[in-house]
Amino acid sequence: MRYLLALVALSACAPAPDPVWLKPGTPALAAERAFLSCAAEARRDFPERDRIATAPRVVLGGRVCDGNICLGGYNGPDIYSYDRNGPLRERALAACMAAEGYRAADLPACPWGEATLLQSQPFDTTGLCVIDGRIAAPS
Repeated sequence: MRYLLALVALSACAPAPDPVWLKPGTPALAAERAFLSCAAEARRDFPERDRIATAPRVVLGGRVCDGNICLGGYNGPDIYSYDRNGPLRERALAACMAAEGYRAADLPACPWGEATLLQSQPFDTTGLCVIDGRIAAPS
């Protein structure tokens, strides 16, 4: 059981697949142009709106808490900034790309080493990966 928990914890640290937008048969440069156009439109419609927030800090070990009183290892809440329009911008980008005929797909990041960027969007993504948002075939 302990090993299963360790495996689950390690898998949570694994990087998420990089999302790409697919429209099979489309030249790669046309797909990138559509993405950049939609991203610029989404950023224009929903500009960044930073908000400062706080969250309680969780420290494992080295601290003893009794009710609201904690001793040792506690430096106060974490202060962080987040973009309130981020989710709206993502939705606007997705709607724009869908209107252009693209669909979202998750492909793994290319492994370290060489990969060849594709010149046009594939019909079958089996075995392909992503480098900087572009679809590639591992070498």
